[in-house]
Amino acid sequence: MIVDAHSHLGYSQIFSAGVTEELLLATMEANAIDVSVVMPAAGSDPRTTHDAIADLCARQPGRIFGMVSMTPLVGRDFYEAEARRCIDELGFKAIKLHPQAHAVSPVFEVSDVVFECAARHGVPVMVHTGSGAPFALPSLLIRRARQYPELKIILAHAGFAIYSEEAIVAAEVCENIYLEPTWCIAGDIRRMVRMLGAGRVMFGGDLPFNVPVELTKYRTLDLTDDEREWCLGRTACEVFDLPVNR
Repeated sequence: MIVDAHSHLGYSQIFSAGVTEELLLATMEANAIDVSVVMPAAGSDPRTTHDAIADLCARQPGRIFGMVSMTPLVGRDFYEAEARRCIDELGFKAIKLHPQAHAVSPVFEVSDVVFECAARHGVPVMVHTGSGAPFALPSLLIRRARQYPELKIILAHAGFAIYSEEAIVAAEVCENIYLEPTWCIAGDIRRMVRMLGAGRVMFGGDLPFNVPVELTKYRTLDLTDDEREWCLGRTACEVFDLPVNR
């Protein structure tokens, strides 16, 4: 089974790029992706895009699962209500924080609500790392991981190549940190698997054109069949608690 732990829907006004439903599904089909965890494109209207993802989940049961994504700058009341609606009513599986696009550091007080909501609802938090430093430094998540030791925290992009070693160190010192290494070099992904175990590393595509590139990294690395199986699907299934055949 292949699970894309990091995919998007909607148009990002910040990055002037977007992913349509048709492109998302065609990319899954072309690359034999069984399941995608889908979040709003950064900068799209969160409630509208959450609804679009929920509608797609309903029409693609067992293939599409939602992830909440919005800046905590919307205010605590709105954030808590929308996260509760998405998780409790729509069945979303995680919460995303994008320090660069959301214009907040994960350790700022305004970001408390992100981790509080995830811990309260029992879902993991995915945090963009790498581009957008210093807000997006992987090491900042050590503090949150220690603050919430039962909360699973996924470092999206695992430092984005330039901060990959820092992401590995963060995961070494915090067992509740997992790595999703889109845009990292293949050799660093191999090091992540060797140092942390395949059960702490998960495949993600991020953007449709990048999906085959990321898949090729895992398929050409000298991983065991078991390690490759965990990285390409089982880790994400475990972390997101996906109700799919594993």
